Amino acid sequence: MDGIAMAGIHRHRRFWDSQMFWLSFFLFLGTVLGTVFFNKMNAEMKSTLESWFSGILTSSEIVSADRYSLFVGVLKKRFVWILLGILICQAVFARILFYAGAVYLAFTSAIAVCVLTMHAGIYGILRFFGLVFPQGFFYTLAAYLLWIMVVEQADGKEKIRLWMMVFFMVLGIISEIFINPNFSALIFQMF
Repeated sequence: MDGIAMAGIHRHRRFWDSQMFWLSFFLFLGTVLGTVFFNKMNAEMKSTLESWFSGILTSSEIVSADRYSLFVGVLKKRFVWILLGILICQAVFARILFYAGAVYLAFTSAIAVCVLTMHAGIYGILRFFGLVFPQGFFYTLAAYLLWIMVVEQADGKEKIRLWMMVFFMVLGIISEIFINPNFSALIFQMF
């Protein structure tokens, strides 16, 4: 009987030591903080955010955007994130930076979802997914590779992971420019 109780204690310790638990915790924390922050905003700030989000994209603007200038603009912004990800891997306190980035991502996403739901009701959640699909899939894969490089010991696969991270970021940029505008226009027309 004593062995069973000890196995449960060890399993519990591994749970708290799990990097997946802490990543989930910080993503949840950022979501809660973003939602609370949005709900504590004054009415003027909420209306400013709502008007900004409601006018940010219309179906005709999304589809008729100049793809080349959009590509260059997105590439510049994402290139900063690629470099930041590489620097995070090199830092002594890489886990803290990565978890802080997770809180920031969840915080800003929660605010975006709150604003979109304030404007479009429950359909705001679908609009949010319309704004982040399919590039969000590739960016998530890149972030996962970054997380692996942060939490695992060096095993000689870092170069390949780094190039795969850059590859997924490039795929994300391409899909954000060439696939997402049409998809977002469809979602915004439907909802």
